[in-house]
Amino acid sequence: MATSVHVKSMPSVDVADLPTVDVDVLDMPAVDVSSLPDLTITEIGAVGPVTLAGIPDSYTVAISRLPDLNLRLKEIPSLRAHVPADFRLGFSVLGVELAALHLCGEAQVITEPYEPNPCERCGPPGQVSVATHDTVSAVLRVRDET
Repeated sequence: MATSVHVKSMPSVDVADLPTVDVDVLDMPAVDVSSLPDLTITEIGAVGPVTLAGIPDSYTVAISRLPDLNLRLKEIPSLRAHVPADFRLGFSVLGVELAALHLCGEAQVITEPYEPNPCERCGPPGQVSVATHDTVSAVLRVRDET
């Protein structure tokens, strides 16, 4: 049998007047974890249906507007760059190479007036006359026409 209790008023209590309570734990109880039972999963409920609905199967990426870009080179800097080249063209079956053509050497990118070095000259040694130009220039313009 339950008894109903009705509180009509509560006395006011100032928390600052309450005494300080210190709680100290002197001894921790021992817990034996070596005798825990083995946990096994005996049944998994129904999972699904799993669908790919709502995931788009194609994407479109487009550039809608290009910024105006003006690039002007008054003079291309004089440059002679040496690029190592190592090419191998082969024919193999199941990873076993049957034939191969191996080309190695050096390629050059030259933007200066070309004057061959002594090791680049072909034919008998002598004077090689090469026409030179004073300046080289280029203009690149990219503009959005929309």
